[in-house]
Amino acid sequence: MRILIVEDERPTAEDIAFLVRELLGTEITMLHMEHTLENALIFLKEKTIDVLLLDLNLNAKDGFQILQQLVSRSFHTIIISANIHRAIEAFEYGVLDFIPKPYSSERLQIAFNRLKDNHATDGHAIKYLSVKRGFDIHLIPLEDIRYFKSDNIYVELHLRDGGVAIYDKPLGQLEPLLPARYSRIHKSYIINVDHIASFQNLGGGQYRVILETGDVLPVSRYCFKELKDDLTI
Repeated sequence: MRILIVEDERPTAEDIAFLVRELLGTEITMLHMEHTLENALIFLKEKTIDVLLLDLNLNAKDGFQILQQLVSRSFHTIIISANIHRAIEAFEYGVLDFIPKPYSSERLQIAFNRLKDNHATDGHAIKYLSVKRGFDIHLIPLEDIRYFKSDNIYVELHLRDGGVAIYDKPLGQLEPLLPARYSRIHKSYIINVDHIASFQNLGGGQYRVILETGDVLPVSRYCFKELKDDLTI
């Protein structure tokens, strides 16, 4: 796991790094610290990371600028900040977790556990997904997306207006950000189960789901059993 810590107070950054090493051990392949907004942006444009641990107050500059400029990049962000009034805003724009200061080893462990969870906890799910179009970042409301389809290391967002946008994270990294009603029905598809209109059993262990939008998507045998239990179909 490649981790970047962005924290303007060096002792705090070093303490966070110490705790992260204790928690993750050999899972870490890179652990780097930056102490200014400018250096963090340069580093992120040159290097690839998996997790960003970000303070929001960086020498009186707003750490949120990193999310605004690089929000479509394929890493997860965990905020560690005393600015708890910005937690809702952070979750809406796709951070994995928000840890209030003073932080603890136990709270950091919970945040890293979320990397392996299937869904965001209630109230901590995204409302928007960011996609890059040219040099601009566009925010797409979750409600405007019909379904998600895997496209190798990216995800296709199939929109209600018939368009398709590309989200710069694989399907597995998208799952922990989504509300609980979003389900992976197949290795390549995620849908909002509340938008299911009906199911089709094609025989031979083959199933399909029909959404309210008319989309017909495959459902794996294992996922069909889970949906059946969840929706009592």
